[in-house]
Amino acid sequence: MSEDAAEAARAAVQAFYDAWNAGDIEAVRATLNYPHVTWGPGEAAVRNGPDEFESPYDRLRGEGWHHSTIDSSTVIWHTADRALCEIEYGRFREDGTRYRSGNMIYGVTEQDGHWGIQFRTRGAVTLWDEDPKST
Repeated sequence: MSEDAAEAARAAVQAFYDAWNAGDIEAVRATLNYPHVTWGPGEAAVRNGPDEFESPYDRLRGEGWHHSTIDSSTVIWHTADRALCEIEYGRFREDGTRYRSGNMIYGVTEQDGHWGIQFRTRGAVTLWDEDPKST
């Protein structure tokens, strides 16, 4: 198993978060590989191409979202062309207060030289009234 693959997977997830936080849906779409699968509560969706991946920003801003962080990143399994990454994340309001923490599993693959996220599923979520790190 190649450590280069693990690093490429980590970089792909970081690129996704960078694009996500920039609010640039085209850049987000470019960090994914297709078909892309999102599996979550009440949803198992397959997007066959970039145009099928819809912008979540109205919903996120409606809940007060300003940005997300990667609090920890672990490659839990990898081969030369795919990896599973477990990410602990936080969601923050514009004033810097954390209102959600959770974990995600990202399936990252290499397709034609491009490392991108091909599968996403959510794990446990904790909602906060304020940033627990400030108390």
